[in-house]
Amino acid sequence: MNSEASLDPILSAAWHMPLSIAERITFMRSSALVNSTWADIFNLVALRDVYIPSAAFSDHFLQRLCAQPTTVASSSGSFERLLDCFRSLARPHIQPTRTANLACQSLTIQITNDDVYPAKSGHMRLPMGGVLDSLLETLDAWSLAPNLRRLSIEYVDTGFEDIFNRVGLAALPPQITHLDLRYSFSDAMPIWLVESLRRKQQRQRRFGWTARGVTRLSVTGAGESTITDLLFTCPNVQTLGRERGSVQT
Repeated sequence: MNSEASLDPILSAAWHMPLSIAERITFMRSSALVNSTWADIFNLVALRDVYIPSAAFSDHFLQRLCAQPTTVASSSGSFERLLDCFRSLARPHIQPTRTANLACQSLTIQITNDDVYPAKSGHMRLPMGGVLDSLLETLDAWSLAPNLRRLSIEYVDTGFEDIFNRVGLAALPPQITHLDLRYSFSDAMPIWLVESLRRKQQRQRRFGWTARGVTRLSVTGAGESTITDLLFTCPNVQTLGRERGSVQT
């Protein structure tokens, strides 16, 4: 087995670990610095299963989908090399016809509450929610990422109703057939507040979207009311996976 083939499953397993946003950005930066083979394989893995850690990277990713094939350019700074890695496509000797737009098969974004005491302000601050809306609307409007099949949304330290009001899901690209939702709470979230949010899970009265193209639904950490409402918004689900979930950082 050559080094390229052996690295793919290793990097893929590491890339899919439940990393924090800071850890994932560190992984991305580091992978651009190891060596050219490592960077090439990481580029393939990260373009296939895309994680959006920030608003800036979301913009960069969209630019990347529209980019023409280029080669990796060398630069001195680690952040610049990271951007070079993602601006480029996979090196020609690995897979000459692969492009970022065609490579993307799954997309994951984490929506984190910036205020672990939302009662103070009366609402939760979810800046990455707006990033998700803009990203989905752009993908749909420009018919990008035709091979994208799974959208994973990781909610951290939030309630359970945001997903139903997320306007970007009204523009969910039709090629996405698997919606994966994960709810968790960090150690910074007071236990009493976690329990309060769990108890407040009730059937929704209004829904901002319907996703008839979704045939597979995965839900982790949510109660029956949330799952029932999700099945209402995704009426053609054929496969439902659910897990209780756990408190995690």
